[in-house]
Amino acid sequence: MDLKVFIVRIFYCFLLSMIIGLERQYRHKMVGLRTNALVSLGSFLFVYMSVGLSPEHQDVTRIAASVVSGIGFLGAGVILREGSRVKGLNTAATLWCVAAIGVLTASGMIVEAAIGTAFVLSSNIFLRIISIKVMNKVKKYQKERCIIKISCKKNIEVVVRTSIAKSIEKNGLFLESLERNEITEHEVKLKVVIITTRFETVEDIVNNLSAEPGVTTISFNHYKDFKSDNEDSDSNDEENN
Repeated sequence: MDLKVFIVRIFYCFLLSMIIGLERQYRHKMVGLRTNALVSLGSFLFVYMSVGLSPEHQDVTRIAASVVSGIGFLGAGVILREGSRVKGLNTAATLWCVAAIGVLTASGMIVEAAIGTAFVLSSNIFLRIISIKVMNKVKKYQKERCIIKISCKKNIEVVVRTSIAKSIEKNGLFLESLERNEITEHEVKLKVVIITTRFETVEDIVNNLSAEPGVTTISFNHYKDFKSDNEDSDSNDEENN
């Protein structure tokens, strides 16, 4: 094929991938400007090699399919798991899209590649804003499991149980479990597990119980009862590629 055509196409491939890479670099993702550009250029060169062959030797679709498989392995390398959190899914998907832009430009579909770039940027910028707003609203209604541990004198155990039951009924909370263990002949330990969307209400219950005479110790902790999948971490990951 004509060298001018090659130069024009690879220039647009580099430009479009650079735009996406700049957005990733700006957000301090682990795969930034250089990696996105190189992935797109690599895809371009492989496919363009096939496009440049004589018609009887052309097999563009096979080369493109190989590019997709290769990017799959590359994308898997940027997905990390930290405890219950999964990082890098959005980065891997972006690499996949950047490779597709390289394939399109190599095939001469420059306008289509530009439109694809616009949609990839929209996904990473505008959908991220929408996603954050949605998650902030979800967190307001996210349930928490609160565990209250109370040590008290046996003679006021009934009073403590009654106080807890009234508070749960009054505030519309859910009692998951209540365990009782004898510490000494005159002292018992209660473990109360409450599920709620209003953590402040449980704090009020603990404060009221701590004021009861005969309550020797009281403690509580809480954690999220339902965890959302992490599409891609927004933490400041430095690019190391």
